[in-house]
Amino acid sequence: MNKHDQSRKDALIKTLIKAKEQAETAKLYLSVNNRDTEDIAAASVALEYVEHALEQLGALVPAAM
Repeated sequence: MNKHDQSRKDALIKTLIKAKEQAETAKLYLSVNNRDTEDIAAASVALEYVEHALEQLGALVPAAM
């Protein structure tokens, strides 16, 4: 992989890490505020997709609390 490809991959990983943090925050907010279970489930699924994408890219991201 050349340096430009690596730079693009790193940028994608950075974006996905930010998306993971936002999905975790949304899921927590929805859970704490007793929102609709469908919304909580949707946030959970979105989080799983982001985590899967990070795994496929070989990014090591700490698990949520």
